[in-house]
Amino acid sequence: MKKLAVLMPTYNCASYLQESIDSILNQTFYDFDFYIYDDCSTDSSSQIISSYTDKRIFYIKNIENVGIAKTLNLGLEALLPNYQYIVRMDADDWSFPERFQKQIDFMDQNLQIVMSGTQGYWLKEMSKNPISGWKYPSEFEYLKYYLLFGASFGHSSVIFRNEFFIKTKLRYNQLIKTCEDWDLWIKISQLAKNANLTDFLMKYRISSNSNHRSSENKKLHFKERCIIISNYWKTFDINLTPEQIFEYYYDTNASSMKQNFDIKLKILIDSFNELFLNHVTNLESEDQKNFSYLLARKILDYWKRSTVSRYNPLVWFVVLNRVRFINNIRLIKSQLN
Repeated sequence: MKKLAVLMPTYNCASYLQESIDSILNQTFYDFDFYIYDDCSTDSSSQIISSYTDKRIFYIKNIENVGIAKTLNLGLEALLPNYQYIVRMDADDWSFPERFQKQIDFMDQNLQIVMSGTQGYWLKEMSKNPISGWKYPSEFEYLKYYLLFGASFGHSSVIFRNEFFIKTKLRYNQLIKTCEDWDLWIKISQLAKNANLTDFLMKYRISSNSNHRSSENKKLHFKERCIIISNYWKTFDINLTPEQIFEYYYDTNASSMKQNFDIKLKILIDSFNELFLNHVTNLESEDQKNFSYLLARKILDYWKRSTVSRYNPLVWFVVLNRVRFINNIRLIKSQLN
Protein backbone atom coordinates (compact mmCIF):
# COMPACT_ATOMS: atom_id res chain seq x y z
CA MET A 1 0.00 0.00 0.00
CA LYS A 2 1.28 3.45 -0.94
CA LYS A 3 1.33 6.34 1.49
CA LEU A 4 -0.61 9.10 -0.25
CA ALA A 5 -2.99 9.86 -3.10
CA VAL A 6 -4.31 13.30 -4.04
CA LEU A 7 -7.95 13.51 -5.15
CA MET A 8 -8.86 16.59 -7.17
CA PRO A 9 -12.24 16.96 -8.91
CA THR A 10 -12.52 19.63 -11.58
CA TYR A 11 -15.26 21.11 -13.69
CA ASN A 12 -14.60 24.08 -15.99
CA CYS A 13 -11.77 25.48 -13.87
CA ALA A 14 -9.32 26.06 -16.72
CA SER A 15 -8.58 29.61 -15.57
CA TYR A 16 -7.17 28.36 -12.26
CA LEU A 17 -6.20 24.76 -12.98
CA GLN A 18 -2.51 25.17 -13.79
CA GLU A 19 -1.85 27.23 -10.66
CA SER A 20 -3.57 24.61 -8.52
CA ILE A 21 -1.83 21.63 -10.13
CA ASP A 22 1.57 23.29 -9.82
CA SER A 23 1.06 23.85 -6.09
CA ILE A 24 0.55 20.10 -5.69
CA LEU A 25 3.49 19.06 -7.83
CA ASN A 26 5.75 21.41 -5.86
CA GLN A 27 5.10 19.79 -2.48
CA THR A 28 8.11 19.02 -0.30
CA PHE A 29 6.61 15.55 0.27
CA TYR A 30 7.20 14.13 -3.18
CA ASP A 31 6.05 10.49 -3.11
CA PHE A 32 2.34 10.59 -4.00
CA ASP A 33 -0.01 9.85 -6.88
CA PHE A 34 -2.18 12.68 -8.16
CA TYR A 35 -5.65 11.77 -9.48
CA ILE A 36 -7.55 14.47 -11.36
CA TYR A 37 -11.20 13.61 -11.97
CA ASP A 38 -12.71 15.76 -14.71
CA ASP A 39 -16.51 15.92 -14.47
CA CYS A 40 -16.94 16.50 -18.23
CA SER A 41 -15.51 20.00 -18.43
CA THR A 42 -16.38 21.93 -21.59
CA ASP A 43 -13.47 24.37 -21.37
CA SER A 44 -9.75 23.74 -22.00
CA SER A 45 -9.23 21.72 -18.80
CA SER A 46 -8.43 18.54 -20.72
CA GLN A 47 -5.67 20.21 -22.74
CA ILE A 48 -4.14 21.79 -19.65
CA ILE A 49 -4.04 18.52 -17.71
CA SER A 50 -2.77 16.54 -20.70
CA SER A 51 0.10 19.01 -21.17
CA TYR A 52 1.77 17.72 -17.97
CA THR A 53 4.30 14.91 -18.29
CA ASP A 54 4.72 14.27 -14.55
CA LYS A 55 4.21 10.52 -14.06
CA ARG A 56 2.46 11.10 -10.74
CA ILE A 57 -0.58 12.54 -12.55
CA PHE A 58 -3.48 10.28 -13.49
CA TYR A 59 -6.26 11.90 -15.50
CA ILE A 60 -9.77 10.40 -15.36
CA LYS A 61 -12.67 11.94 -17.23
CA ASN A 62 -16.24 11.04 -16.27
CA ILE A 63 -18.45 9.65 -19.04
CA GLU A 64 -21.12 12.19 -18.08
CA ASN A 65 -21.42 15.12 -15.70
CA VAL A 66 -22.39 13.63 -12.32
CA GLY A 67 -21.63 16.42 -9.84
CA ILE A 68 -18.95 16.83 -7.21
CA ALA A 69 -20.29 14.39 -4.60
CA LYS A 70 -20.48 11.42 -6.97
CA THR A 71 -17.15 12.35 -8.56
CA LEU A 72 -15.49 12.36 -5.15
CA ASN A 73 -17.11 9.04 -4.24
CA LEU A 74 -15.84 7.49 -7.47
CA GLY A 75 -12.36 8.64 -6.51
CA LEU A 76 -12.62 7.37 -2.94
CA GLU A 77 -13.84 3.95 -4.06
CA ALA A 78 -10.88 3.61 -6.40
CA LEU A 79 -8.19 5.01 -4.10
CA LEU A 80 -9.01 3.99 -0.53
CA PRO A 81 -7.93 0.33 -0.88
CA ASN A 82 -4.53 1.33 -2.26
CA TYR A 83 -3.37 4.31 -0.19
CA GLN A 84 -2.98 4.93 3.53
CA TYR A 85 -4.09 8.55 3.16
CA ILE A 86 -6.23 10.45 0.67
CA VAL A 87 -5.66 14.21 0.42
CA ARG A 88 -8.31 16.45 -1.07
CA MET A 89 -7.62 19.36 -3.35
CA ASP A 90 -9.90 21.67 -5.34
CA ALA A 91 -9.02 22.83 -8.82
CA ASP A 92 -9.20 26.53 -7.96
CA ASP A 93 -7.26 26.52 -4.66
CA TRP A 94 -3.55 26.58 -3.82
CA SER A 95 -1.49 24.52 -1.36
CA PHE A 96 1.65 25.73 0.38
CA PRO A 97 4.67 23.48 -0.38
CA GLU A 98 4.93 21.99 3.13
CA ARG A 99 1.22 21.12 3.38
CA PHE A 100 1.44 17.36 2.69
CA GLN A 101 4.45 16.76 4.91
CA LYS A 102 2.86 18.52 7.88
CA GLN A 103 -0.48 16.77 7.46
CA ILE A 104 1.10 13.32 7.12
CA ASP A 105 3.30 13.92 10.16
CA PHE A 106 0.25 14.99 12.15
CA MET A 107 -1.81 11.95 11.12
CA ASP A 108 1.09 9.55 11.75
CA GLN A 109 1.49 10.98 15.27
CA ASN A 110 -2.25 11.06 16.09
CA LEU A 111 -3.64 7.65 15.22
CA GLN A 112 -7.05 8.44 16.75
CA ILE A 113 -7.66 11.19 14.18
CA VAL A 114 -9.39 9.93 11.03
CA MET A 115 -9.59 13.26 9.20
CA SER A 116 -7.82 16.58 9.55
CA GLY A 117 -7.75 19.90 7.78
CA THR A 118 -5.59 23.00 7.89
CA GLN A 119 -6.01 26.71 8.29
CA GLY A 120 -6.08 28.81 5.15
CA TYR A 121 -6.48 32.26 3.70
CA TRP A 122 -9.75 33.05 1.91
CA LEU A 123 -8.80 35.29 -1.02
CA LYS A 124 -10.22 36.86 -4.16
CA GLU A 125 -6.69 37.52 -5.37
CA MET A 126 -4.49 34.44 -4.91
CA SER A 127 -1.21 36.32 -5.39
CA LYS A 128 -1.68 37.90 -1.96
CA ASN A 129 -0.05 36.30 1.07
CA PRO A 130 -1.65 37.76 4.22
CA ILE A 131 0.21 37.83 7.53
CA SER A 132 -2.78 36.46 9.45
CA GLY A 133 -6.23 35.05 8.78
CA TRP A 134 -9.42 33.83 10.39
CA LYS A 135 -8.95 30.40 12.02
CA TYR A 136 -11.04 27.27 12.33
CA PRO A 137 -11.08 25.52 15.72
CA SER A 138 -8.42 22.83 15.95
CA GLU A 139 -9.54 20.42 18.72
CA PHE A 140 -12.12 17.70 18.13
CA GLU A 141 -14.34 18.40 21.15
CA TYR A 142 -14.76 22.04 20.19
CA LEU A 143 -15.21 21.22 16.52
CA LYS A 144 -18.04 18.85 17.38
CA TYR A 145 -20.13 21.78 18.65
CA TYR A 146 -18.80 24.34 16.19
CA LEU A 147 -20.24 22.21 13.37
CA LEU A 148 -23.67 23.43 14.50
CA PHE A 149 -22.76 26.84 13.10
CA GLY A 150 -20.09 26.41 10.45
CA ALA A 151 -18.62 23.79 8.12
CA SER A 152 -15.43 23.96 10.26
CA PHE A 153 -13.02 22.52 7.67
CA GLY A 154 -11.65 23.85 4.42
CA HIS A 155 -12.85 21.13 2.06
CA SER A 156 -9.81 21.48 -0.13
CA SER A 157 -7.46 21.00 2.83
CA VAL A 158 -8.61 17.71 4.35
CA ILE A 159 -6.76 14.41 4.56
CA PHE A 160 -8.58 11.09 5.11
CA ARG A 161 -7.27 7.98 6.88
CA ASN A 162 -8.22 5.02 4.67
CA GLU A 163 -8.93 2.47 7.45
CA PHE A 164 -11.83 4.47 8.87
CA PHE A 165 -13.55 5.07 5.54
CA ILE A 166 -13.11 1.47 4.42
CA LYS A 167 -14.53 0.19 7.70
CA THR A 168 -17.48 2.59 7.99
CA LYS A 169 -18.17 2.94 4.26
CA LEU A 170 -18.87 6.64 4.88
CA ARG A 171 -19.07 8.61 1.65
CA TYR A 172 -20.40 11.93 0.40
CA ASN A 173 -24.20 12.13 0.15
CA GLN A 174 -24.85 12.31 -3.59
CA LEU A 175 -28.31 13.81 -3.03
CA ILE A 176 -26.69 16.96 -1.62
CA LYS A 177 -25.53 19.35 -4.32
CA THR A 178 -23.92 22.28 -2.50
CA CYS A 179 -22.71 21.35 1.00
CA GLU A 180 -21.91 17.64 0.79
CA ASP A 181 -18.73 18.33 2.75
CA TRP A 182 -20.51 19.73 5.84
CA ASP A 183 -22.79 16.71 5.90
CA LEU A 184 -19.81 14.34 5.79
CA TRP A 185 -17.88 16.19 8.53
CA ILE A 186 -20.87 15.83 10.87
CA LYS A 187 -21.17 12.12 10.17
CA ILE A 188 -17.46 11.63 10.81
CA SER A 189 -17.60 13.58 14.08
CA GLN A 190 -20.35 11.28 15.37
CA LEU A 191 -18.18 8.20 14.87
CA ALA A 192 -14.56 9.26 15.36
CA LYS A 193 -12.21 12.18 15.97
CA ASN A 194 -11.20 14.87 13.54
CA ALA A 195 -9.04 17.97 13.91
CA ASN A 196 -7.53 20.99 12.21
CA LEU A 197 -3.84 21.81 12.16
CA THR A 198 -3.10 25.31 13.42
CA ASP A 199 -0.82 25.93 10.42
CA PHE A 200 -1.96 28.09 7.50
CA LEU A 201 -1.25 25.75 4.59
CA MET A 202 -3.92 26.68 2.02
CA LYS A 203 -5.20 29.54 -0.07
CA TYR A 204 -8.91 29.16 -0.79
CA ARG A 205 -10.24 31.07 -3.77
CA ILE A 206 -13.38 33.17 -3.22
CA SER A 207 -15.30 32.97 -6.48
CA SER A 208 -18.84 34.07 -7.30
CA ASN A 209 -19.11 31.06 -9.61
CA SER A 210 -18.26 28.44 -6.98
CA ASN A 211 -20.69 25.60 -6.40
CA HIS A 212 -22.56 27.16 -3.47
CA ARG A 213 -22.10 30.85 -4.35
CA SER A 214 -23.45 30.74 -7.91
CA SER A 215 -26.79 32.49 -8.36
CA GLU A 216 -28.58 29.33 -9.49
CA ASN A 217 -27.42 27.36 -6.43
CA LYS A 218 -27.67 29.97 -3.69
CA LYS A 219 -31.28 29.24 -2.69
CA LEU A 220 -30.65 25.48 -2.79
CA HIS A 221 -27.51 25.94 -0.72
CA PHE A 222 -29.38 27.64 2.12
CA LYS A 223 -32.07 24.96 2.01
CA GLU A 224 -29.54 22.11 2.16
CA ARG A 225 -27.52 23.85 4.87
CA CYS A 226 -30.57 24.34 7.08
CA ILE A 227 -31.67 20.71 6.74
CA ILE A 228 -28.17 19.46 7.64
CA ILE A 229 -27.90 21.79 10.64
CA SER A 230 -31.43 21.02 11.84
CA ASN A 231 -30.71 17.28 11.74
CA TYR A 232 -27.48 17.82 13.66
CA TRP A 233 -29.25 19.78 16.41
CA LYS A 234 -31.51 16.75 16.86
CA THR A 235 -28.51 14.63 17.85
CA PHE A 236 -28.26 16.87 20.93
CA ASP A 237 -32.00 16.31 21.61
CA ILE A 238 -32.85 19.84 20.53
CA ASN A 239 -35.51 20.36 17.88
CA LEU A 240 -34.99 23.34 15.60
CA THR A 241 -36.69 23.01 12.22
CA PRO A 242 -34.91 23.94 8.97
CA GLU A 243 -37.21 26.96 8.77
CA GLN A 244 -36.15 28.07 12.25
CA ILE A 245 -32.49 27.51 11.39
CA PHE A 246 -32.84 29.73 8.34
CA GLU A 247 -34.36 32.57 10.35
CA TYR A 248 -31.95 32.29 13.28
CA TYR A 249 -28.85 31.95 11.10
CA TYR A 250 -29.37 33.59 7.72
CA ASP A 251 -32.69 35.41 7.16
CA THR A 252 -32.58 39.09 6.24
CA ASN A 253 -36.33 39.64 5.90
CA ALA A 254 -36.72 41.95 8.89
CA SER A 255 -40.48 42.36 8.55
CA SER A 256 -41.15 38.64 9.04
CA MET A 257 -38.45 38.31 11.71
CA LYS A 258 -40.07 41.05 13.79
CA GLN A 259 -43.29 39.06 14.09
CA ASN A 260 -43.39 37.41 17.53
CA PHE A 261 -39.70 38.25 17.90
CA ASP A 262 -39.69 37.88 21.69
CA ILE A 263 -41.19 34.38 21.47
CA LYS A 264 -38.73 33.25 18.80
CA LEU A 265 -35.85 34.77 20.73
CA LYS A 266 -36.82 32.76 23.82
CA ILE A 267 -36.76 29.54 21.77
CA LEU A 268 -33.28 30.36 20.49
CA ILE A 269 -31.96 31.19 23.96
CA ASP A 270 -33.51 28.07 25.47
CA SER A 271 -31.89 25.94 22.76
CA PHE A 272 -28.49 27.50 23.47
CA ASN A 273 -28.98 27.02 27.22
CA GLU A 274 -29.81 23.35 26.77
CA LEU A 275 -26.87 22.75 24.45
CA PHE A 276 -24.38 24.45 26.73
CA LEU A 277 -25.58 23.17 30.10
CA ASN A 278 -26.22 19.57 28.99
CA HIS A 279 -23.36 19.00 26.55
CA VAL A 280 -20.66 21.66 26.33
CA THR A 281 -19.58 21.22 29.96
CA ASN A 282 -17.10 18.58 28.79
CA LEU A 283 -14.97 21.26 27.10
CA GLU A 284 -11.88 22.77 28.66
CA SER A 285 -12.61 25.99 30.55
CA GLU A 286 -11.12 28.24 27.88
CA ASP A 287 -13.11 26.50 25.14
CA GLN A 288 -16.27 26.80 27.23
CA LYS A 289 -15.62 30.51 27.56
CA ASN A 290 -15.06 30.90 23.81
CA PHE A 291 -18.14 28.88 22.93
CA SER A 292 -20.38 30.78 25.34
CA TYR A 293 -19.21 34.01 23.70
CA LEU A 294 -19.95 32.53 20.25
CA LEU A 295 -23.51 31.71 21.35
CA ALA A 296 -23.97 35.22 22.73
CA ARG A 297 -22.81 36.70 19.43
CA LYS A 298 -25.26 34.48 17.53
CA ILE A 299 -28.06 36.02 19.61
CA LEU A 300 -26.77 39.49 18.77
CA ASP A 301 -26.56 38.65 15.07
CA TYR A 302 -30.19 37.46 15.06
CA TRP A 303 -31.26 40.57 16.96
CA LYS A 304 -29.45 42.86 14.52
CA ARG A 305 -30.92 41.22 11.41
CA SER A 306 -34.43 41.57 12.84
CA THR A 307 -33.88 45.37 13.06
CA VAL A 308 -35.68 45.33 16.41
CA SER A 309 -34.22 48.25 18.36
CA ARG A 310 -31.04 47.48 20.31
CA TYR A 311 -32.52 49.61 23.11
CA ASN A 312 -35.81 47.70 23.35
CA PRO A 313 -36.30 47.06 27.10
CA LEU A 314 -38.46 43.96 26.53
CA VAL A 315 -35.71 42.29 24.50
CA TRP A 316 -33.07 43.19 27.10
CA PHE A 317 -35.31 41.77 29.81
CA VAL A 318 -35.67 38.49 27.92
CA VAL A 319 -31.96 38.24 27.18
CA LEU A 320 -30.70 39.09 30.67
CA ASN A 321 -33.21 36.93 32.50
CA ARG A 322 -33.23 33.92 30.22
CA VAL A 323 -29.60 33.34 29.16
CA ARG A 324 -27.87 30.76 31.37
CA PHE A 325 -24.72 29.92 29.41
CA ILE A 326 -22.81 33.14 30.14
CA ASN A 327 -22.79 35.63 33.01
CA ASN A 328 -24.61 38.92 32.54
CA ILE A 329 -21.51 41.12 32.49
CA ARG A 330 -19.94 39.19 29.60
CA LEU A 331 -23.37 38.92 27.98
CA ILE A 332 -23.88 42.70 28.02
CA LYS A 333 -20.38 43.26 26.64
CA SER A 334 -21.01 40.77 23.84
CA GLN A 335 -24.23 42.53 22.85
CA LEU A 336 -22.77 46.04 22.88
CA ASN A 337 -19.70 45.38 20.72
